[in-house]
Amino acid sequence: MKNITLENITQAVIEHGDGGKTHPRLYEIYTSLIRHLHAFVQEVNLTEQELSLLRDFLIRADRYTKEIPNGEIHMLLDLLGISELVVLLHNKSSTATESNLEGPVYVADAPERNMGDRLGIDPDGNTLFLSGRVLDLNNKPIANALLDVWQSNSKGLYDLHDASQAKGNFRGRFRTNSDGSYSIETVVPIGYTIPSSGPCGEMLQLLGRHTLRAGHIHFKLSAAGYIPLTTQIHIDGDPHLDSDTTFAVRSAILKLQKHEAPDKLNAYNQSKPFYTAEFDFVLQPTDQQTDAA
Repeated sequence: MKNITLENITQAVIEHGDGGKTHPRLYEIYTSLIRHLHAFVQEVNLTEQELSLLRDFLIRADRYTKEIPNGEIHMLLDLLGISELVVLLHNKSSTATESNLEGPVYVADAPERNMGDRLGIDPDGNTLFLSGRVLDLNNKPIANALLDVWQSNSKGLYDLHDASQAKGNFRGRFRTNSDGSYSIETVVPIGYTIPSSGPCGEMLQLLGRHTLRAGHIHFKLSAAGYIPLTTQIHIDGDPHLDSDTTFAVRSAILKLQKHEAPDKLNAYNQSKPFYTAEFDFVLQPTDQQTDAA
């Protein structure tokens, strides 16, 4: 590797190793990444000062922050469209429910709840009764499917970012009934500003990009014999459906029906107008996983 030049440094980096004998797939990804990164650096004529700013940005993005305890790298990949691009590359089934971003605020082991239970406490929120079924590709119900659900409250805040909410508020795990049905009582989530006090927020500001997400509810579904599904459904009519800052809005749109007639209020034991919505999930069997890849 003597006499490194502008013309040979890219190949020198690629050839520094065993040529992929240890991990062929890693080597394939690595060599492509090096070629693209080196070409990028030359294309924009990156300066040492700009490289220093990039190092500082990545270091700060990886640090603990109050808004994002695990650092902002996950959110950064979402904001650059990389997370959604990977989802789109591997979400080729035209019949199963589309997969979508998990996002940086998922928490494992959410509270187990019974069907019909309220997902979270929010006296100011507009109550939403969400129901539907979990089905297979032949429209047959999937019993005992697990729905792991999480969302923000009516102010656009998750429990992780809001000290006034109890841990696990607006998070829950539900099991479908024998007919594949599910029912959840929650509130209508609104769009919100992503955490923006750190380096990712600075980046968006410098680029003239807004920090808003369209209102949505997250789901992780799993059932024996089926490919796990991570997705999110967005609220119809949200003003940022066409400009969500993570590029995650697709065809899964939840249409709400408002109810304010006295007989409906009495039937649902509500004292103010509320909403209902239905959404069916379709899971793909594991024996068709190759076809969807």
